Amino acid sequence: MPPVPRGRVADRVAAARTAAFSGRERHLAAFARLLTPPHPDEAEPARPLLYLHGPAGMGKTTLLHRCADLARASGHQVVEIGAADADSPARLRHRLLKAAPREDSVVLVDDMDVYQGVVRQVAHVVADALPDGAVAVLAGRTAPDPGWLGEAGWHDVVQDLPVGPLTRREADEALLALGVTAPGTRDAIARFSHGHPLCLTLAASAARAGRFTDGRAPQELVLHLLDRILGDVPGPAHRAALQAAAHSRWTTEDLLRAVLEEHERAADVFDWLRRRPYVTAARHGLTPDPLVRDLLDADFRWRDPSGYRAAHHRIRQHVLEDIRHARPDTLPHATLALTYLHCHNGFVSRFVTWAENHHISEIAYRDELREDLLRFIAGAEGEPAAETARQWLEDRPHAFRVYWDTEHRHVVGALAWLHLDEVDRSPLTAAAWQHTQTTRPLRPRENAALCRPYGPASLFGEPSALLDLVIHRILADFIVQQPRAWTYVALPPDTFLDPLMRYIDQRPLPGPVVTDEGSFTLYAHDWRAVTPERWMEVGHLVELAGPDARPAARPGRGPASLTVLTREEFDAAVAEALSAWQRNDLLAGNPLTRTRMVAQQGGDDPAEALRDVLAEALDTLGRDPRLQKYHRAVVTGLLRGAPTRETAAERLGLPLSTFRRHLSRGIDEIRSYLWNAELRSSASAGRATSTGAPRA
Repeated sequence: MPPVPRGRVADRVAAARTAAFSGRERHLAAFARLLTPPHPDEAEPARPLLYLHGPAGMGKTTLLHRCADLARASGHQVVEIGAADADSPARLRHRLLKAAPREDSVVLVDDMDVYQGVVRQVAHVVADALPDGAVAVLAGRTAPDPGWLGEAGWHDVVQDLPVGPLTRREADEALLALGVTAPGTRDAIARFSHGHPLCLTLAASAARAGRFTDGRAPQELVLHLLDRILGDVPGPAHRAALQAAAHSRWTTEDLLRAVLEEHERAADVFDWLRRRPYVTAARHGLTPDPLVRDLLDADFRWRDPSGYRAAHHRIRQHVLEDIRHARPDTLPHATLALTYLHCHNGFVSRFVTWAENHHISEIAYRDELREDLLRFIAGAEGEPAAETARQWLEDRPHAFRVYWDTEHRHVVGALAWLHLDEVDRSPLTAAAWQHTQTTRPLRPRENAALCRPYGPASLFGEPSALLDLVIHRILADFIVQQPRAWTYVALPPDTFLDPLMRYIDQRPLPGPVVTDEGSFTLYAHDWRAVTPERWMEVGHLVELAGPDARPAARPGRGPASLTVLTREEFDAAVAEALSAWQRNDLLAGNPLTRTRMVAQQGGDDPAEALRDVLAEALDTLGRDPRLQKYHRAVVTGLLRGAPTRETAAERLGLPLSTFRRHLSRGIDEIRSYLWNAELRSSASAGRATSTGAPRA
């Protein structure tokens, strides 16, 4: 077979490159404007230097090739210069002089990163070489220095244009041109690549070779992309910072101090990280591009599973500390950073976007928002809902949070946390109160609350930035507003959020609550049975592994299976436990073993833990001189095995009636002591997870 002529191969490559090119309408429009002679009446003529910038693999070189093709097709002289041609300002000047640009020339300079530190000088060289009417396009990874662009003269000469990912439609068109025809494979590659052109190209090649299966890229592709996009990473501390940034929603210097072993280097490493072209400085910290984030996190998890879990734990501890010290207005964002640790399990991302929306903010209700809020509720959910909200606003305006569109200046959502009591007879709160009273009633110093979100039907039908704010306000109040006995969340029936509510251990009550406002499902949680600390502990278990890692419900004592007793049930259990003092089998089955005060004793023997709690109560009784006679009656009558009440009275030298009175009083004193101990342990558990923020 005769050799293929070189020109034909080049033509085939150029044709394939053109066919696979997709998108970049904004950039091509800016370039086309450079080629169009300015109209005399044009207010602002095109600036002759176009500066393209974006991370490696984002398609800058491909875009330059497209610009070259378009320029040649319209009859312009094209001068293409890369790092291999001129790696210093002096060599660049020589190359430009040799090319002798004309008035219709288009100069394309790729790999501007070679000129780190002398970009301004390079721009001067290019500008000096351009005759009137010629234009230039410069491309590099790093954005031009704002100080340079702000200088007098240069602002009117250089147009700064970032090159970002392709849209989903553009990515799909590119994949079709690259020969990926199966819709499922195109969807998988589009999700994996996040619109990154180099990633699309390489993943398409892997798919054609049968090596991109089940939506997972081969490991060599991940490594190649990381090498191309990251470039040189100076050392282990910088790599650890990249891994932390990939795993965290936002990265700050104090997070790096918590994560890096060389914590004293956190400031320098943070400065290095913020200057990477694939890292964006957002409101709450640094955030890598989505593809870089996914690649780094997947590679870290694959190559060092134990190190990955350790880093996850350190990041989690730092985020929890932020929550403990957050102000009420920043608490949802701090909580969002915590839930982001669940995004790696593939489940929670079906419901939460973790997107930053600067146009919607949460604000506390103010009287001047009243009419706007009620008008929104009436429009979104109807007049009955607005009427109930009006009544609540009269009695408890502090319960409301409002979601405000700062761009269009109107209400887009709201949420109320309502403390339950016997007075409020609105259908939702009445249903929650009835459930509380008939299931496990409140004890002294305990309270219950119901959350009522307001929004259009679409709010509860798909993930959105607004729904993120609502979800994280609810979660923040779960964490902060303790001690609460019960919480309820009212949502529309058949909401797509049902799996998420169950995931966070909010259980739907049987049957809907039907009101004039519509039907609702009430999701309930008893914080005395599954405590805040246990709830957070289970959250830690499922963050990386997903819902399947949730421990199964099990009988017996322990934080996962606490019971909540009424005072009558509690008193009966105390009497039974004292009577069974010497019977381990009876003590092990006593309901008190599943109370918080006994569970906190620890150990593997529930009978021994209960006996320790009873002994502490008895010792307290015996140390009070006024109560010692009652202490003796309990010890002699119940603990030392006296066969009958008469025998116990005889041993103490008391009339039977006196002994019975002393025994009854002694048992009552122990009951009261233990009841207060149980209430104190409930309150202290709530404080242990509280951030100390004031109640909303």
